[in-house]
Amino acid sequence: MSIKIKYIGLILGLLSTVFSFLFFGRAQGTYQLLLTSGLLTSTIFFLAILFSKETAKSKILWTLVVLSAIAILALSEQFLINTSYLIFINSNSNELNEVNSILSNKTGEIHIMNDDITDKDSLLTVVEKDNLIELRRKLDVYMITKTENEIYYGLWGFLDVRLGLIYWTKDENPDIKYQQLKDRWYH
Repeated sequence: MSIKIKYIGLILGLLSTVFSFLFFGRAQGTYQLLLTSGLLTSTIFFLAILFSKETAKSKILWTLVVLSAIAILALSEQFLINTSYLIFINSNSNELNEVNSILSNKTGEIHIMNDDITDKDSLLTVVEKDNLIELRRKLDVYMITKTENEIYYGLWGFLDVRLGLIYWTKDENPDIKYQQLKDRWYH
């Protein structure tokens, strides 16, 4: 069996689909592009293999390759998603620590969206507000929200779908609806 473009295209499409999940939490646009193009590419090339003049043995082999890729994705998806969040946390640790240090000791609710801060209890100084706006820009998150128990970093949102990280500020663990990434970080 010689190496043909349709085999290479199928493998590249499958790899793009699997590795797209490394961008799930930290670069949603890249994730969507890699996932969509990977699914489309692998589907087109797989159909090209199935409907070409390949031998039955070759078609079965490539079907097993596709099924193996699906199994690998099913087994590794959550790990890859968690890894994408951890990459974001580790690559932005200084900025995240600075935001957490400013907001953790505040008792009320604070909302930072774009360049606007809602601080109804006037808990923040002008310098803290300026720092938080600049840190939100550096982190490239669309919102930061401080509530009684957590600091939420909105990484991506569209209509009623929201993806983000939670820094838990209380000593007791949160309920089971959150999945722990490391230390006090959840998603």
